[in-house]
Amino acid sequence: MAGPFGIAFDALPGAISIFPLPGALLLPGGRLPLNIFEPRYLAMIFDALGDSRLIGMVQPLEMLPDPVPGEAELFHIGCAGRIIAFAEIY
Repeated sequence: MAGPFGIAFDALPGAISIFPLPGALLLPGGRLPLNIFEPRYLAMIFDALGDSRLIGMVQPLEMLPDPVPGEAELFHIGCAGRIIAFAEIY
């Protein structure tokens, strides 16, 4: 039986990439439009599109400058989101 992501729970990946976006909150069943332009996050999105289309949204423990440093401490809980649409804008 498929779960809420269109994937059976036992077929969900063991690990997904996370997007530490300060101030953003993705709730179960919600939608969160994102403008992705940083090379490391573009790579994350391309990787997710080629696999399960899932990414994790997790808050940094403290407000940090943009972009969030790669070694930033994060909360231990977040939400997995499924990329359902994308558009390339030049």
